Amino acid sequence: MGTTLAEKPLGRRRAVPVIYLQGSHYDVGFDVGRNFASIIKSFISSYGNLRDFEKEYKTDVGRDAYTMTLANMKKRFPYYIKEIQGVADGANVPFHQLFLLQMDDIIGTINDNHIPRNDTGGCSSLAIKTPCSAVLGHTEDAFSETLNHFYIMSAHIIPTEEDRELGAIEERFASLCYAGHMPGYTMGYNENGLVFSINTLSPLVLKPGNTPRTFITRALLASKSYADAERILRDEGLGIANGFSINMIWTNRDGEKKIYNAEVAPDLKDDRSMLNIHNYVDEPLVHTNIYQRIPIKEVIGPIIDSSTSRLKVIHSHVPPQCKKDVKDILSDTTGTDFQVFQDKKDSIIKTIAAGVFDLDKMTWSIFINKPNISEPVAILPIRFSMLDSANQQ
Repeated sequence: MGTTLAEKPLGRRRAVPVIYLQGSHYDVGFDVGRNFASIIKSFISSYGNLRDFEKEYKTDVGRDAYTMTLANMKKRFPYYIKEIQGVADGANVPFHQLFLLQMDDIIGTINDNHIPRNDTGGCSSLAIKTPCSAVLGHTEDAFSETLNHFYIMSAHIIPTEEDRELGAIEERFASLCYAGHMPGYTMGYNENGLVFSINTLSPLVLKPGNTPRTFITRALLASKSYADAERILRDEGLGIANGFSINMIWTNRDGEKKIYNAEVAPDLKDDRSMLNIHNYVDEPLVHTNIYQRIPIKEVIGPIIDSSTSRLKVIHSHVPPQCKKDVKDILSDTTGTDFQVFQDKKDSIIKTIAAGVFDLDKMTWSIFINKPNISEPVAILPIRFSMLDSANQQ
């Protein structure tokens, strides 16, 4: 057998791979896998957390959690399981590795659910509404292995008849994706008027077997309205297994824009998600990786320390009034241990990209370096093609 050479450190590549796709859930997944096979395989081989997930997967408790979660997702979202299978087949990687990525901390802590937990994070989101527009800015922070291991998929999902009978609907969206992950758990938009970003949150007690957050955020890409999004977040009959928050700007057919943040947590007493939604009217939306409104016990450790530090830094700025202010705040590196734009060489968590959604110009700008001193590497159009459709509720 030959030896596998370790990949040389690439540094921060200024590249944003974008793929446009059309087809069934499986076909879209397959084409993502086929086109990004090298990035997906590179990420799978280098992502240290996946080794931990696989270790837990080999235990009886871990395998039971995996099996139960997969069975529930096959019932609830069978077409998204097909999508993951398509990626696995297209990239020629094992399905179970990709499903473990979707489970994330649900499997990673299955035999060790205590504080402190090795949860780290760094995504910061900031949204404002001006008299003529709205802006959402977001730093996409992830484990350092994720740097250079992401892509954007712009998809038009046309379900097969079989998938339609199972509940699938036509979807049009664009989302940044970590390699091998489903779209939705980062930032992007759908063509029904939703622009969004995600912040990972870390409740102490999780619910193995329930819906992983990546499936709920994947389903949100199909949401037709704010009310529809709230239904998906609530996930009646099962409920979320872990935690996150979503920052949303919804535009309706009249051009009216509303800004919301929804915090989502496992409900340990009921078969649905615990949900707290706040509508921002006059004040800017600011959110990091800590629960601000749901009173729930969280892990302790870097993710909380970082979030507290970043919130303090963001609020030390004058409240943003325009896109330039948003870019300046997202670029802040004044923090000693934790920064809003995290680019320290020894940091476990790094800002892999920053996104700025401008709903006046209808553009999504992707920055690899600090957005206040660099040009965007990619500028994608935001299309709300479905707002005139009868599907709009």
